[in-house]
Amino acid sequence: MNRTILIRLSLPFLLAAALLADVPAARAQGPNPRPTTWADCELFDGVVTNTHFGPSAGNFDELYMGGNGFKDGVPLISEAKPGDADYNGGRWHANRLKAGVDPNKYANACRVEELNLSDFESTDRYFECPLLPRRSPK
Repeated sequence: MNRTILIRLSLPFLLAAALLADVPAARAQGPNPRPTTWADCELFDGVVTNTHFGPSAGNFDELYMGGNGFKDGVPLISEAKPGDADYNGGRWHANRLKAGVDPNKYANACRVEELNLSDFESTDRYFECPLLPRRSPK
């Protein structure tokens, strides 16, 4: 039973690790990884939470990952961002690049409109990870 609880508590962090291109850098950010995400060619940081959902739990935005990353090596592209009327507050359904698709095909993409969505496959991952605007370096 303790093993089951440990596995359930670890799943959010395993998901975050799967979404991140650079796991050591994520660990340096603190207890909750902050994966970088493109949305309409604007960079956002995410805050991975311990919240998981099922597909019937409401509205979700689509998040795309895979290959060798997108523009500037960023691992994720979102279909919506804060300020968009259809943004669901960081509630995501994850999609990954299909096996056999060139992992460098989207190396310059920074918006969903630059993706061929048939190159991606749906996963069973539904989770919460709000997007935060990136702060400029001081």
